[in-house]
Amino acid sequence: MAILSGKSALITGGGGGFGKACALRLAQDGAAITLMGRTEAKLAACRDLVLKSHPEAQMALCPGDGTDERDVKAAVQATIANGGGLDIVVATVGGGSGYCSVLESSYESFMGDLKMNVGSAYLTVRHGGPEMPNGGAFVFISSTAAKLAFLNLGSYCAGKAALDHFMRAAANELGGRNIRLNAVRPGLTHTDGMDALFNMPGYVDGFKPMIPLGRTGVPNDIAEAVRFLAGPESAWVTGQSFAVDGGNELRGAPLG
Repeated sequence: MAILSGKSALITGGGGGFGKACALRLAQDGAAITLMGRTEAKLAACRDLVLKSHPEAQMALCPGDGTDERDVKAAVQATIANGGGLDIVVATVGGGSGYCSVLESSYESFMGDLKMNVGSAYLTVRHGGPEMPNGGAFVFISSTAAKLAFLNLGSYCAGKAALDHFMRAAANELGGRNIRLNAVRPGLTHTDGMDALFNMPGYVDGFKPMIPLGRTGVPNDIAEAVRFLAGPESAWVTGQSFAVDGGNELRGAPLG
């Protein structure tokens, strides 16, 4: 029997690069998967990708916005209906409003980045946690920006740092319910949403000297870490944020 057989997982941001990789990895080990995201066509493409590799996978779609409380509540209930419960939440929703200095950014964009990165995570815990009477696992997609000060990404850095500390505070509170919360901090990873930056002359070359292992990441690098934190192998791990970054945090952020 597959090790996650009988487990039911909700993946927010399920149509994105990290969402797709995590869906494939969890389905490989037998979890029933419910995908939430704003674009139904992307969710359907992810479902089809998973079913192509794992025809037996139990898949459901729940279109919605990960920063909207009603949509998150609906996704939790859809996950229960699909898999018979809620055991795993992989919250990949996040992002930034773009490169801008702190002196030129707006309050609205700053708060929008906090809402996207930590608000979306909060909603999954607030509405998913009560549906885990026998315990469960939350895994959040953070960023090396939670630790490193990237130029002109102040609100994104603040949002990811807030996510990590919210995760620790919630892990402390919910440990008695056997609910574990952890995060993965990806380094520069080539998801489909990063095509424009990866195609920008000099962008990747500016990062590589700051990565001891000498290459940028691919989504499966992150999905393997998520799978560990979501599964029984990490049953005594909670409140942790793991860098999966080729060693980038050992050297720091590029200067330009």
